[in-house]
Amino acid sequence: MKKWIIDNKKYIVFTIYSLFTLALLLFHENWRDEAQAWLIARDCNILEFFNVIKHEGHLILWYIVLLPFAKLGFPFVTINIISWLITCISVWLILDKAPFKFYKRVLLIFTFPFLYLYPVVARCYCLIPLAIILMAIFYKERKEKPIRYLLSVVMLANTHVIMLGMVGIVLLEYLIEFIKDWKKHTQSENKKILECFIITIVLLVLSMLPLLGCITANKDVTVSTNILPKLPKTVFYYPFIIVLQTFRTSVEITTITGIVAITIMVLLFFEIKNRRLEYFKIFICIVWQCLIYSFVYESSYQRAASIIFIVLYYKWVSSEKERKHIINNFDKRAIEICWVILAIINIYRGLLYIKNYEVIYSCSNAYEMARYINNNIEGNSVILNGPRVEFTSSVVAYAKKDIKFYYIGGKRYFSYAIWNDENSIELKLEDIENLKNIFSKDQKLYFIYCTDKYRIKADFAKIDERNLINECIQKGIFKQLYSTDRGSLYAENFIIYEVLLNNLE
Repeated sequence: MKKWIIDNKKYIVFTIYSLFTLALLLFHENWRDEAQAWLIARDCNILEFFNVIKHEGHLILWYIVLLPFAKLGFPFVTINIISWLITCISVWLILDKAPFKFYKRVLLIFTFPFLYLYPVVARCYCLIPLAIILMAIFYKERKEKPIRYLLSVVMLANTHVIMLGMVGIVLLEYLIEFIKDWKKHTQSENKKILECFIITIVLLVLSMLPLLGCITANKDVTVSTNILPKLPKTVFYYPFIIVLQTFRTSVEITTITGIVAITIMVLLFFEIKNRRLEYFKIFICIVWQCLIYSFVYESSYQRAASIIFIVLYYKWVSSEKERKHIINNFDKRAIEICWVILAIINIYRGLLYIKNYEVIYSCSNAYEMARYINNNIEGNSVILNGPRVEFTSSVVAYAKKDIKFYYIGGKRYFSYAIWNDENSIELKLEDIENLKNIFSKDQKLYFIYCTDKYRIKADFAKIDERNLINECIQKGIFKQLYSTDRGSLYAENFIIYEVLLNNLE
């Protein structure tokens, strides 16, 4: 039995990981960011696609992955299954291919990013570890088989703009190596590498084209010149965010954990004294991300977690180089202990987060509201929304397709949000009264309202329908039907009202 376990340990660990994350997936309720990508893939036609992407500020790879499933009518949960499958592939490649001790590989795959952020929360970030792991696997034969290595770099470039710093460093390193080894290779080998490199550049340029005009098209993605207030949080918090995991814990525990985690990370930095070049590359990649977080938009747990995979890549490829490690046995054992403590801190914080926001509470209350709509509202009804239509995107994705959603501010039916000036129009009572000129009296109308912490802290907090809703209730125009009240990650709750057109006289 013991021998069987040892011989099959990879398969056993992978099975445990797959089943655990699949169970988490079943608890998960998708938030609006997950819904936005799915709805674009589902409802956007080819002619509209590139215009919508320009407003999104994201690269197209994730949408391409989702598109066939969304177009064929698969249920919304498919997006989570896709993310889970992609992450499971990454986990298997680590277990099977990574040049680290087995216990390190096991600890890595059970850290918070692999346990929850990428397999359960279905966003484009799940592509980052897969692209980086493929790059690391193909690195050893990057000169003999350049196309597969360079295509994996292109894949990384198409995950998110925060990874473009790493893409630039990797391609520059590859070009320098190519120039240095020019005389060592035959003419045909040089021609092959050069052709692959040119193809890579062309593909990268084509990948970036849909983003042209994003800064001016998307009013929520703007280049900030006032970065001083953001710098402390960007530089000191985000690089450690995945390690610290400061979720609903006391100040004392958070402080102690933070000191331990930062101390360990400093020790790991000096693990191999003759690998300073790798650390410099990691530093540049992190600086690029900090610039994005400072000048364009803030970070998130999924974005910050990409730092782990940047370190993983350089640790992986440097482990395969023949080098003399300038490190004694005592330091080596101390560093091994540090790795274990660091992983345990991360896993503990991750499990605490999962318990709070997937088991006790919910990530989103959208599924609960959509379930009420599907069970209690007739087909072909129209549900109205006010400003900021993205607040209800997740409800739209869960709702039956014969129920239509209408954006009052933009005077159009909608599913996904378009990030332009139209998306934050303040509603007035006359906009509600004008509904009688748009819809017939026989049309069943409802109004959905979402409140969460973003309405409190964001710039558009002043654009809030609560006063308008209260006025409509007093006039007998709105009648509350249902409200979600379960605690959620973003303090998100939905209320739906019946709109009584007969009282609009």
